[in-house]
Amino acid sequence: MAINYEFFETPNPTGDGTKTYHPRVVSYGSISTDTLAKEIQDACTLTRADVKAVLVSLADKMAQYLSYGQKIHLEGIGYIGVSLKCPKKISNKEDMKHAPVMFKAVTFRADEELKQKMQRVKMERSSVRVHSAQISEEGIDRKLTEHFAKEAIITRSSFQHLCNLCESTAYRHIKRLVEEGKLQNVSTPHNPVYMPCEGWYGK
Repeated sequence: MAINYEFFETPNPTGDGTKTYHPRVVSYGSISTDTLAKEIQDACTLTRADVKAVLVSLADKMAQYLSYGQKIHLEGIGYIGVSLKCPKKISNKEDMKHAPVMFKAVTFRADEELKQKMQRVKMERSSVRVHSAQISEEGIDRKLTEHFAKEAIITRSSFQHLCNLCESTAYRHIKRLVEEGKLQNVSTPHNPVYMPCEGWYGK
């Protein structure tokens, strides 16, 4: 097995037209707790149920100690901690008295042992196309007009395939179309289904 990667254009804030590219891991999904539990079961004397119970309990305990401001060290894996954010700009000590401080993210710093194991990992260029097609906003409008002439709704997944886009680009365009009043979500936020707004795409 190897890590699949692809090259992506690096944003250029200078706007001088120079293009550079950086490699990025191409992920095909995530590994579930059940999968880890089964594979650990096969490698030791613990049962799958035992391993899963330990992993679930570990997650609970990690959340508990992180909420106390503690760092957690998993030997051979790394250090896990918490980072914070403040939405208000702090420029003096007086601002600190009433500044709202919130949770930002769970941080991770790998142990050297884990880093050394990863140094031996093979890399392969991805054979799966992960870049979006070059399509204009007008081209997207044309494809949606054709789609809604036959179908009443569209999902993010079907929009992605219709316009030959990668997932992140499809999300970005759908967000834009909703903000422009061209599409509307007629379902729930967690399971969106879109229909044209009045006056768009033949409706």
